[in-house]
Amino acid sequence: MRRYLLLFLILNGCANTHPKPGGSYLGLLAMPGITYHIFLDNQGAVPVLYNATFKGDPFPLDTIYFSGDSLHFRMKEYYSEYKGRFDPATNRIEGIWIDEDSQAHPLHFKAVMPDTVSGLHPRSSPVYTYEKPALMEDGIKTNTREAQKLSSAGMDSVITHLANGKFKDVHSLLVARNNELVVEEYFYRINRDKVYNIQSATKSVVSALTGIAIGKKEIRNTQQTLCTSLPGYEKWTCDEKHKTITLHQLLTMSTGIEWDEQTYDYVDDRNSLVKASSDSDQFIHLLLLPRNTKTTPIFAYNSLNHILMNGVLRHATHMENKDELKTRLLQPLGIENYYIAEPTPMGAIGDIDLRPRDMLKFGLLYANQGRWNGKQVVPANWVTESTQPKIQPRPGLGYGYFWWTKDFEHKEKTVSSFFAWGYGGQYIFVVPALQLVVVMSGSHWGTDPVDQGVPIMEEILAAVDE
Repeated sequence: MRRYLLLFLILNGCANTHPKPGGSYLGLLAMPGITYHIFLDNQGAVPVLYNATFKGDPFPLDTIYFSGDSLHFRMKEYYSEYKGRFDPATNRIEGIWIDEDSQAHPLHFKAVMPDTVSGLHPRSSPVYTYEKPALMEDGIKTNTREAQKLSSAGMDSVITHLANGKFKDVHSLLVARNNELVVEEYFYRINRDKVYNIQSATKSVVSALTGIAIGKKEIRNTQQTLCTSLPGYEKWTCDEKHKTITLHQLLTMSTGIEWDEQTYDYVDDRNSLVKASSDSDQFIHLLLLPRNTKTTPIFAYNSLNHILMNGVLRHATHMENKDELKTRLLQPLGIENYYIAEPTPMGAIGDIDLRPRDMLKFGLLYANQGRWNGKQVVPANWVTESTQPKIQPRPGLGYGYFWWTKDFEHKEKTVSSFFAWGYGGQYIFVVPALQLVVVMSGSHWGTDPVDQGVPIMEEILAAVDE
């Protein structure tokens, strides 16, 4: 009996030699130019690792496990791995992150309460206190909400709803009225310096560049055909099936080419854009698809349309898209922090990255009929023309020239709006009758342009006095 008891005690002692950590841990990974906030949730059956640097998102791990007192995880996508050891005396995990260049970086995890990790929650404090937006040297005027007749209680309610999760994954909310920024709020670990991929809100930027080119007579008008506008692709654009496609149809998503980008998400192989992405020349892929030439136009949202339009602009202006965008829009608006990716294989650029305050500048530009600091940047007639609904994607929602349109109810009246929308919740709303501009950024992924943007706008409008 003694032998069995002794053996039990030995085995039990061995089992407890390497206790595993339980709970949640936060580590700071210092890299050149940025410190990543890495959150380890070890409360469930399987550990989960989050990048909480800005907003908590799970890392795409190939493997993560504890072996004895050692933690291991590997990310094949980033060619990175981690090896650390748990110290029960300090309740810490200390180890080394090996990056894609085989460089070693210290990464030590300390125990935390999840509620205190700002990257996991919109706000770490349930109490909201309004502050007037800071006056920066960026050409944007600021004021208080009350000075521009926005209800304090109403706007407090909007911010509370963003902070408590009624509306998901919103990173920023900026509200301007009468050319003055009166609300500037950021969530999670986001701040005003964060440069965002504005996704398909870029289409509205391309619309502005199109209007500028027409104003300079580099493009005749929107009835100009794609056949005469896109050199190098005449074999496809000028054939019997496509020769009648106009820039008007391109700008209004009504070319008649069979395309479905909104039924399925962008991670689904059935999405038309996902199908096209595997081809080296997506223009040819698009122009080989069937086309409906019925008299009544059919709306089919197509992200390749604005890249096609950039191809047209590249030829018409004799400028690379990047240079055209910089000289004709970004520089006149005083936008200095941005990112423009290298051109696609077709020579045209895709989506761009901007800060929320610079997205606001673009909205203010349109709220002022294309003028900024006394200079006409975009022709006023194009601002009016491009933001009028020309086709109805569905009841209650219109589409102009790469701008969405929607009417809202406000104080028992109907007010018209137009807005830029990008995947994930990137919005620039303009309500001309109220001199109101609203910007949102986020990561609420979905293919519906209404998504959360419209209900948030309805709450904001309820807070706007006449």
